[in-house]
Amino acid sequence: MSLKNATMKTKENVSDSNRLQGGFILNTHNRALQLCTVAILLLVLLPVPLSAGTTGKIAGIVEDDKTGDPIPGATIRIIGTDLATQTDMDGEYFIINLPAGTYSVAVSTIGFQTIEKQNVRVLMDLTTPVDFTLEQVEVPLKRQVWVYAERPPIQKDLTASRTIMTADRLNYTPNNLSVQSVISNMAGTIVDHNNSLHVRGGRAGTVTYLYDGFSVQDPFAGNSGIRIMPDALEEINLTSGGFPAEYGEALSGIINVVTREGTIDYHGKIKFYDGYSHKYDVNTAEYGDLERTDNNAVSYNFSGPLPRFLSRRSTFFLAGEYHRNEGYLPHNELEQFTQAGKFNFQPTPNLKLTAIGSYYRGETQVYDHRDVNDLSYDFNLDGLGITKSKAYLYGMKGNYNLSDRSIMGFAYNHFYTETKRAPEHLFDTYWSDWPGYSENADGVYNGTIQDNNYQLAQEYYHTGFTYDDDFLPVYHKRYTGYDAASMKFTSQVNKFHQLRIGAEYRDYEIFWDEKQFFNASPYGEKYKQSPLYAMAFVQDKLEFRDFIINAGLRWDYLNSEVEYWPDVMDTDEPMVKSEPQSQISPRLGVSHPISDHSVIRFNYGYFFQVPNYIYMYTNLDGNLNSGLPLVGNPALKAEKTIAYELGLNHMVNEDIRLDVTVYFKDIKNLIATTEIGVVGGSPVTQFVNEDYGSVKGIDITVEKIARGFLSGSLVYSYMQAMGNSSSAYDGYYNYIANTTDTVKPVQEYPLDFDQRHTATVTMDYRVPRGWRGKFMGVTIPGDWGVNTIAHYGSGLPYTLTDINGVRYGSINEGRMPSTFSIDMRFNKNIHIRNSGNYFTFFIEVENLLDHRNVVNVYTNTGRADDDGRIYTDTSDPDGDGPLTAEDVNRYYHLLSNDPQNYSSPRQVRLGFEFNF
Repeated sequence: MSLKNATMKTKENVSDSNRLQGGFILNTHNRALQLCTVAILLLVLLPVPLSAGTTGKIAGIVEDDKTGDPIPGATIRIIGTDLATQTDMDGEYFIINLPAGTYSVAVSTIGFQTIEKQNVRVLMDLTTPVDFTLEQVEVPLKRQVWVYAERPPIQKDLTASRTIMTADRLNYTPNNLSVQSVISNMAGTIVDHNNSLHVRGGRAGTVTYLYDGFSVQDPFAGNSGIRIMPDALEEINLTSGGFPAEYGEALSGIINVVTREGTIDYHGKIKFYDGYSHKYDVNTAEYGDLERTDNNAVSYNFSGPLPRFLSRRSTFFLAGEYHRNEGYLPHNELEQFTQAGKFNFQPTPNLKLTAIGSYYRGETQVYDHRDVNDLSYDFNLDGLGITKSKAYLYGMKGNYNLSDRSIMGFAYNHFYTETKRAPEHLFDTYWSDWPGYSENADGVYNGTIQDNNYQLAQEYYHTGFTYDDDFLPVYHKRYTGYDAASMKFTSQVNKFHQLRIGAEYRDYEIFWDEKQFFNASPYGEKYKQSPLYAMAFVQDKLEFRDFIINAGLRWDYLNSEVEYWPDVMDTDEPMVKSEPQSQISPRLGVSHPISDHSVIRFNYGYFFQVPNYIYMYTNLDGNLNSGLPLVGNPALKAEKTIAYELGLNHMVNEDIRLDVTVYFKDIKNLIATTEIGVVGGSPVTQFVNEDYGSVKGIDITVEKIARGFLSGSLVYSYMQAMGNSSSAYDGYYNYIANTTDTVKPVQEYPLDFDQRHTATVTMDYRVPRGWRGKFMGVTIPGDWGVNTIAHYGSGLPYTLTDINGVRYGSINEGRMPSTFSIDMRFNKNIHIRNSGNYFTFFIEVENLLDHRNVVNVYTNTGRADDDGRIYTDTSDPDGDGPLTAEDVNRYYHLLSNDPQNYSSPRQVRLGFEFNF
């Protein structure tokens, strides 16, 4: 991509009529008709919760161990619940609507032994096979056998690409501080140096986050609007291709997390760790030795039964964490507090109610070596702003068993997320009242200020001080809140056929307030809007011996509910009301078991995502007189992906599983920025549906299943992510604001996140309790484990330029160096005698080899530490008289060596847990 000048680094995403068209996009001009359509669909689908799926199903067959004959009438029970069923005449059974988690399943019948299978893992949206073979016994003799169940190595009803991580694996994974750090080790994912997640070549912000089935998406930023605690999770999974009709609002993937359920006995955990790292010195551009830093956290979880008088079989789960990290860079602090809870009530055997809540509060300050004006703040780090965030979610879900085959449910939730950014020492007062600025009732800036920031500073001795205030005068506040009601009906019509129908309605309130006082013509914007969103789906799952089919249809609706000028260049014309947009998405997934050890699958579907709200509502008041104006567009269509994939899941032997998936994605209607006119000699730019791209790739996973001490996996991905633009802002920054490369490309080129090769190797060595070994005559006790993750990524692309920022060669023709890192976790359990309580001591190391990976470069040199400038200034930075070569070299070295061009140094965490 082209840049304004050679000292700028590779650019990332900034700040964050009645006819059926190809792609199934419907435009309806009559608002009354749209509202009637929504109402009719909700009424038709009223039979019920539509928070996205958080439950699974178990099914199997019960047979005589000698004859192999089916045993009809046997009773199957889920221990600790009221759920039970009986086998049919073919000895088969199923139990639906089980929350994701681990269960014990028992079977009993007259004349046969009773068997209880423990550790049966139920996964969301999937069927777990649990078969029994019973031994005949003499009546009335009763005999019970306990069996430890193993998770099926091949999930035969999985018709899409999904990577699943359960609580037991999460507990041993290094660097599991966030959901994104866990997801980044899964096939088809990369995280760029902006900490943006890309799945299978998709842009940042094209992944949806679901928390216990509720959306926690920030529609401004395109990521999770609330922190999700990995320690509170029962399961986390990434569906990177072919997600069923129940899921939407995403072009690239669905991240679905389920928090733990309460237990029938009281259990808990307290965890603490302290951190060490190599700190960076801005005065020397060097990293120090490993030392203790203010990086620590304390967390807990606690679960158990509620008092029985509240309701039968009522439980609770609570979890919380306080985390502080001053970072290895100066003024790069993080402080956050998270609390989560889940309460289950069962007033009657057929009715289950679940209350869910989560709260987050955080404060961060991000080190900025060189800002957008090419200023270095190293000698005035107090001038950097801070960001404060808060978010909360609460909701209620209910499920009523109409029969052992049908479930009716409902759900309601409220979600709120807020972000505020301003100078630290004037965070709460500066923007409401200060000399030269006042805000009247309509929110329009009506003051004047002087230019108080260096605009053209290019020399090494400028340190980021402003003329008057010694800080960066920028204010930003945004929030999003919504209320949602949803319904879903699930029916196991027969043992082969499961039907799901659902609908959801959301009422949003969004707010944006930003003021950028850099010059005598400051830019400010403030708005509050109330868009409406609705969806409905039907999903049919057919499970036969030789094939499984997931077929579905999804409808999405968005009304931006705003008046705007159709032609922003002609504000004399009357404003118009925004038109609602809707889309229909067909989905099809097929799985075919070709043997007991192999399954092939195919998936095809249309996937839509409504535009980021900032693309629709920016600058709709027609303010075209400040800087290079950028205007929103409420008429934007949903972005669209048509995706295909073909996969093979094969057991090489009883320990080794192979999964191969090839995929292709055709991406259209991506948001772009294009010039629509000129005002005062400056181009006016608007968001439009103009960009496109294509992605093809292959994911290969070889897994060593946990038998004995060793387990692990090798995940390799090859991908080509091509397109005409890497983000919605590329047109604005690269071809409009930049006078050296003004023609937007037509042909596709490698996108900024086109990482051709990625590989992740995971190894887990776990020694059980009671094991004893010797090494050099020394006895080594058991109950310990080591988990190691090694990650490799080939170099990301960048555009070669000369020292003036003029592109030469093709866009993104250059490649940065490849990256490599190793993370490790060691833990040792120490049990308290005659109790179930135990301590766990652990050490975690990120970047074990302390390898400094290059993650960004200067485009004219291709280096991370050399911007290519030759300085000839005659001033004297250190004030000792003459300007020496040492002066020039020292300050040039400080300016060019941006620590943000490199990955984080080694970080170590030492801690303990107490489990009770």
